[in-house]
Amino acid sequence: MNAGRGWLMLLAAGVALSAWQWHETMESPATHSGHTHLHDDTGKPARLYAWNAAQAARITLSTPASTTTYTRAAQGWAAMPGSATSTTPPAFDADDFLSLFSQARSDRVLAPHPGESYGLNPPALRIAIDDDKGATLARMDVGALTPDGLGRYVQLPDEPHLRIIPDYQTRAPMAATIQVNPHAPGTATTASLSLVKPGLRKDK
Repeated sequence: MNAGRGWLMLLAAGVALSAWQWHETMESPATHSGHTHLHDDTGKPARLYAWNAAQAARITLSTPASTTTYTRAAQGWAAMPGSATSTTPPAFDADDFLSLFSQARSDRVLAPHPGESYGLNPPALRIAIDDDKGATLARMDVGALTPDGLGRYVQLPDEPHLRIIPDYQTRAPMAATIQVNPHAPGTATTASLSLVKPGLRKDK
């Protein structure tokens, strides 16, 4: 009799736990201590983009001083005539960059603090990626490093807020544009900009 009662208690506890987990799953993200928890089905922050690296046919990297455009050719990537790297291309592996950037995720967003530029006025780097038909795959303005040195402030088109993505996502194109224009406005001081430490929240 005691064994049967114990089994029923365990069953009831299991049902109660399942109900609590279901409630937590269905709860609005904004009610979790002010943070959003918009993740994919693996628990990671959702990808910013829904395209794959193989779809990209053109990469345009722009700084306040120059524009560098790479196009996919039969033998790999080449700098377009007239771009800053058409004569002396810097070390930039477009395939490696696309493989990483197409998987970009952001788990933090913030409303810009008045009076702070975050390295985005103008942006230190603008990334534009298009497919072979000229359709837009990605647009991103890249700003300064975050105070912890691990992320970068970025802004996507039509989003009023800023996002923070890991610095390694944009390290290669940043290095390539600095090689082309080592004294371009914004590039030499991007990592050392003095910024307020913003209040952050989780996001997709």
